[in-house]
Amino acid sequence: MVDSTTPCEASNGYSVASSSSSCCSLGWVTFYICNQSTSSCISQREAMTQLKRIDGLDGVRAFAVMLVFISHVYIGIPILLGQTWYRVFTRGGYLGVNGFFVMSGFLITYRLLGTAHQDGRFRWRQFYAHRAVRLFPGMFLVLAAHFVYAMIFDYPPLGVVADEWTMVRSTIFQYANWTIYKHPLLLIDNVSLWSLSIEGQFYVLWPAVAYVIFQKTKKPIFGLLILATGITLLIFHRAFVFNDLGWYAAYLRSDTRVESLLLGAIGGFLWLKTDYIKAQFVRVMSIPATICVILTVCYSSADGSYIWRGGMTLFDASVLVIVLALAAGVYPGRKLLMAGPVDWVGRISYGLYLWQIPIFRIIDRHGTTLSSGMRSVLAIGGCFGVSTLSWYALERPVMKSRWAKQLAGG
Repeated sequence: MVDSTTPCEASNGYSVASSSSSCCSLGWVTFYICNQSTSSCISQREAMTQLKRIDGLDGVRAFAVMLVFISHVYIGIPILLGQTWYRVFTRGGYLGVNGFFVMSGFLITYRLLGTAHQDGRFRWRQFYAHRAVRLFPGMFLVLAAHFVYAMIFDYPPLGVVADEWTMVRSTIFQYANWTIYKHPLLLIDNVSLWSLSIEGQFYVLWPAVAYVIFQKTKKPIFGLLILATGITLLIFHRAFVFNDLGWYAAYLRSDTRVESLLLGAIGGFLWLKTDYIKAQFVRVMSIPATICVILTVCYSSADGSYIWRGGMTLFDASVLVIVLALAAGVYPGRKLLMAGPVDWVGRISYGLYLWQIPIFRIIDRHGTTLSSGMRSVLAIGGCFGVSTLSWYALERPVMKSRWAKQLAGG
């Protein structure tokens, strides 16, 4: 989940649009596009010759994963459920996953279109190799570790091998969200794998779709309109699913969650393919976007109607504005997101997301005689310790290995 981009820079370090501008609008996320080249605004088509890192994006990952982490930590530290502040603060913890979805949609589209920029050809091998190298090592380590645990401790008691193989199979073939939807307790130790399956399904299908609507259409705006229409239909569809089947179905089904990834994809397209962006406008819009994110997290529960009837889309759009402001280098909270501890949590966020629930469940199952203080140390320290070890000993070395570069054709 580590990808990159280049800000559109001007003499002051950021892009500034000229006074002559036209407006390309999608919902409340609006971008002002320059009609003429000026010395203060550089064409992104000219600037995007090399994919570079977005400063501060790891900070967004850090906040997203901590939302999920804190909302789940009660499993290992049950005493937290009796604390009013904890129940209020974690009400919207599930939205951390939305943050990852939006970022993934943005970065995947940016990478696909960015690598095809010079000659118009998609680097299919490079794209899928990059995804595999980034995601599989950490995921396989968690699956293997839990398989060993299940064999040693005879868990779950009803058909150990069958249940473990169901988890492994549904994770590898990217349908774990549907397995959990139909059998909620079957993957209870690795329930967080549901979101990886939705992303995996998107990775398989989206490159081909993006190739058709962005590379093969005569005018990219047609592809953008197709995508916007699809998102609009999905928003209404999600509301209908919530009304008919309840929040649990709307939460786990691929057809009700892909909208977040597609919205991020629109952002990736606009950022890369739009010639000129008025960065100051994105900066201003990022302030109400941040407020919207905070309020939604604090006041929107997963079983409430607001989030499934438009609230989630507003949240996703707000996250996208923040990502775009970071890409342009103009987000007001950029320094906070780039702070050492925050950046570090963002770098280990993938492992932290994978390991949290298995560790919490194991502590809950085997630590019944421990004090709350000891459980807290084991739950928090264990998750961060194992995630850090996974990043430095496995994930990063694999990504930087010669083998990974050869696999990607580099």
